[in-house]
Amino acid sequence: MNDPIAVFPNETYLNGLRDADASVVDALYNEFRQPVARAVEAAGGTYADGGTFFRVAVLQTAQLVQTGNYPAEAPIFLYLKNLAVAQYKDWLLEKGQEIPTTPEPEEGEAQILESMPNSEALRETRQQIRAKRQFTRLTIDDQKQILTLANTLSAGQSMATAPEKAVIDRYKTLLNERDSAWEETLPTWVVAPLTNAHFHQIWTACEAMERRLSSSQVPTSGENKTIRYAFITFVLLTLGYAAFTWFSRDQTPAEVYDDNFKPPASILDDMAARYAKDSVPPVRPEACTIAFSQADLHYKKREWREAATELASMMNDSLKTCQSDALFYLAIVGLELERPELTIECIAKIEDLERFGEDIYWYMALAYVQMAAQDPAEKDIARRAVQRAMSNTEIPERRAQAEKMLEELVD
Repeated sequence: MNDPIAVFPNETYLNGLRDADASVVDALYNEFRQPVARAVEAAGGTYADGGTFFRVAVLQTAQLVQTGNYPAEAPIFLYLKNLAVAQYKDWLLEKGQEIPTTPEPEEGEAQILESMPNSEALRETRQQIRAKRQFTRLTIDDQKQILTLANTLSAGQSMATAPEKAVIDRYKTLLNERDSAWEETLPTWVVAPLTNAHFHQIWTACEAMERRLSSSQVPTSGENKTIRYAFITFVLLTLGYAAFTWFSRDQTPAEVYDDNFKPPASILDDMAARYAKDSVPPVRPEACTIAFSQADLHYKKREWREAATELASMMNDSLKTCQSDALFYLAIVGLELERPELTIECIAKIEDLERFGEDIYWYMALAYVQMAAQDPAEKDIARRAVQRAMSNTEIPERRAQAEKMLEELVD
């Protein structure tokens, strides 16, 4: 069963989690992190809570898939969403806090809710994540001793030389377990995340995405910095990396992308054509009209960063009626700036997706092709995105383009 907002078939995500495929973890973040975070917000949390428990849900879902305990028919998005909310609620219970009233489950979610892990399993996952996170804060020498001990306990062997008590104490202090009496030198919730290769691979993939998001994430609530500052900071921090990936990327996907990326010549003209089909033209605040005009001037001069800044200026809550259009054209500018992650983030944030029709699938597919141009390991994801775009197009020329792209993306 596939979820309507998913780019790829459900099996692609499940197989990727089973194999600890970093590119699939990237896809989960790019496509589902924001809607899952919004679900946690709707359950009473903050945007930061949403991001935190999305990551917890990805790690626990990967474990369930890898051990054969994932309900195979459950769409991955709905499962991540409900697991993140379940983790958030259980965390509140653990802290002795009141659980806010949450929205009624959507149609088709009842069976998924029944398959959620119990409270003990939810808390064990959070403990494992805490153990892994605090382990990384130890010194290298302490990490070596703790890891040697964990591997020995995992293998059921006896330790020839036990770590210094001070090393264990330092780790327990980081875990806020200094006064706890562990039955073993290290409890199973510490040993498991430190010795399980699959957990480590998924953890590493999540860590990489979190680092990228810290500089490129599009905010989804007023509590975060505005998109303008996030975007400018992102460009400044990654300018050198963008230059490097331009010269080192795989050329075949790059050529595929260059041959098929045909953006509109003008933002204003494209917007006018899009709204020409409406019987009632949209009414926008004057600030939006000015910002779109300024963005279009920069856009036609290929001044991408300046155009992005103007589009980003419409992310204020007072200009909400303009944001979907601004995000759509910012997604296109993201491709011009060779920042496909930004493109996918912007598309994921658009609320009235139906207004943009199949263009959404097309530009998202091109974003994945651009990612493959920068990292050949993303080719399989790019092919699937192009296939999804092809299945959602009614334009013969675009279908022909997609078929050609698929041929050229063959290894």
